[in-house]
Amino acid sequence: MRLLRTRVTSLEMTACPQGLVPVPPQAGSVAVAEVARMPLAEYRTLYRKVGEAHHWTSRLMSDERLRREIHDRDTKIYVMTVDARRAGWFELDVRRAAQEVRIVHFGILPDYRGRGLAHVMLSRAIFAAFSLRPERVSIETNTLDHPAALALYQKHGFRPYALRDVETPAIESFLEPVRAVR
Repeated sequence: MRLLRTRVTSLEMTACPQGLVPVPPQAGSVAVAEVARMPLAEYRTLYRKVGEAHHWTSRLMSDERLRREIHDRDTKIYVMTVDARRAGWFELDVRRAAQEVRIVHFGILPDYRGRGLAHVMLSRAIFAAFSLRPERVSIETNTLDHPAALALYQKHGFRPYALRDVETPAIESFLEPVRAVR
C-alpha cells in the first residue's frame, strides 16, 4: 500500500458568527438540510465525488462499519442542494470530546466549485454545529485537500491550534468499496 505524507492543520472556533453567509444571487435555489440515516450507497457516492481527488479513505469501509459510523445518533449529515441537485455535504461528530462538535467531512462536488457555495455551506455547517451548544467547533484540513480549504476555514473565523505530519493511504489502494464478509 502506497502511503502519502501530509501535514494536518487542526482549527477551532469558540464563538458562533453573527449571521449566515448569503446565497449568491446567481446560485439558484440553494438548500441545506440534515439527512437522517442516509443510504450507504448515496453516502459513498458523495464521499467519492468529493474525496477521491484528495485521497480521502477514512470512510472506505465495510457496510457494517460504515452503517455504525454514519447512522450513529451522534453523527449528523447535511446535504446542500442547488436547484434540487446535490452540490455538497458535511458531517458533524458531536461525541469527540465534552463540549465539542467536530466538522468531520466538508466538501463541494466538483461541478459546483468556484461559485461561492463553499462559503454558504460552511456558514451553515458552523451554525448547525453551534446549535448543539458546544464550547468549541473544530475542523481539520491537510495538504492533500483542496488548496483553498485552509484559507476558507480561516476566513470564516477558524483559528489553527495544532499541526502534525501523518502518512495516509493513497486512494488507489481502495479501488472498490470494502464489502462486508458474509
